[in-house]
Amino acid sequence: MAETKTEFDSVNQALEAYTSYFGEHYFFYVGFTKTDAESIREIQNCIKNGKRQSSPRYQDDLIY
Repeated sequence: MAETKTEFDSVNQALEAYTSYFGEHYFFYVGFTKTDAESIREIQNCIKNGKRQSSPRYQDDLIY
């Protein structure tokens, strides 16, 4: 199996790599409180560990 790149210059690169590796999209939504660097780091960890992203948790009292 080919090694997957885990160093990214942009969130877009990281998102594309996640989709390529897992065959599904990373749940990423605009306006979230994570910085680009935090999102990239989380995607890197998912790929390095071979574990998909955890499902998002919603709060019942907020409008999304």
